Amino acid sequence: MPTQPKKRFRLDLEFDGTRYSGWQSQKDAETVQGQLKQAATKVLNSSVDVQGCGRTDRGVHGMNYTAHLETAVTMSPSKLKTELNKALPNDIAILRLKKAGDRFHARHNCIARSYVYRYSMVKSVFDRRYSWNQPELIKIPEMEVAATLFTGMHDFTSFTEARVVKKKSPMVNVLYSGISREGDTLVFRIIGSHFLWKMVRRCAGLLAAVGQGVHSAGEVELFLQNPGITDLKQLTAPAKGLFFEQSFFNEDELQAALEQHRK
Repeated sequence: MPTQPKKRFRLDLEFDGTRYSGWQSQKDAETVQGQLKQAATKVLNSSVDVQGCGRTDRGVHGMNYTAHLETAVTMSPSKLKTELNKALPNDIAILRLKKAGDRFHARHNCIARSYVYRYSMVKSVFDRRYSWNQPELIKIPEMEVAATLFTGMHDFTSFTEARVVKKKSPMVNVLYSGISREGDTLVFRIIGSHFLWKMVRRCAGLLAAVGQGVHSAGEVELFLQNPGITDLKQLTAPAKGLFFEQSFFNEDELQAALEQHRK
């Protein structure tokens, strides 16, 4: 019997990362990739390959995370989406599912990614799992200045772990970094080519320290200009406030987003 050709699908999903050890499958931990692969294997009754657009830290959420699924089983995109959502736990949902080209790869074809970090400036009962309560943020204008300093190509050695730097370059091209306000919530958004482990959470933690008056925008610039001058581990912001916002796969889409946020 001839082998059925494999088909590839693009999936855009959202997830509450509270109980997961990030996206990437792990041997002895619950992960988003693991849950998606398990659900797809059950629905299709066949082995599948599931790949995502990048790793996320333990506890980080996803608003519009892109992955691809490859299978030899024939099923329409609409039916596959419906059946996968039935099989997935309530904290993971597929927003969109469509056929993709054989060469589409969620990670390799991704040219940029965006994250948002949410600071709640008032105590919130219902938002406590999805933001960092920070009523002490009194220097918001300086936070706004400090956030812009991350933009550009920088060595982010101080914003990740030493073991990460040993394996890969600490250079990251940040295309946009800024602060905006949504009612009682302060939102830090950062768009870049890629991100290092814990980098965004340490950027967010350092910005909070600036808002509290513990650090200044000048010190943020110093940390960027002198990689490794200090250990920012103690400033790592809680994962609960961090969301993977979007992945970008073409230049027009990316430029439109950058233009929107720069207004």
